[in-house]
Amino acid sequence: MNFPRIQIQQGYSQVGLQISKGQQSIEQSRPVLNMSQKQASLEVKQLNGKLEIDSRKAWSALGKARFEEVTDRIAQVSLQISMENIAEVAQNGDRMMAFHKGGNVFADIARQNVFKERPIEIAGEPNYDNVDVTYNPGQVQVEYIPGNVIINPEVHKPVIDYYPGKVNPYLIRQNFIFMSATGRQLDAVV
Repeated sequence: MNFPRIQIQQGYSQVGLQISKGQQSIEQSRPVLNMSQKQASLEVKQLNGKLEIDSRKAWSALGKARFEEVTDRIAQVSLQISMENIAEVAQNGDRMMAFHKGGNVFADIARQNVFKERPIEIAGEPNYDNVDVTYNPGQVQVEYIPGNVIINPEVHKPVIDYYPGKVNPYLIRQNFIFMSATGRQLDAVV
């Protein structure tokens, strides 16, 4: 048996999109780095060392002492000789007092005084360390002055341009529903 049928056809709509892309541009000029530097410095000061050489004892030992030292030495030796002479005069007086013991005391004393040497030494005592050497080293003063770097950058802001894109929708095909009936009798009772 042939049954009537209803046919339904359906079409979906189709939408098209026309798109223009957005654009963005960024420009930024390079930063400038302003930089200056103060040099570090190192100051070194040196005080000279001091060398002292005292050779007075050596010159004195050679008999070439300063005039003041020679006169001082002569005065000291003269004092010592005069004290020895006083002691000798006292001894000779004691011997002369004892002339009764015999002998020729006056002649012996005169003979001793004629040939007696009384040297005055003006040269000093020779010694291996007659030269005194003293050295005072100098001092070194170091002063460090640190340098520095001054940075003053110039930063430029970026320039940003943005152009948004657009979307334009359009209809390519419209939707539809199509219905049709097939078969001979539409009012049949089954």
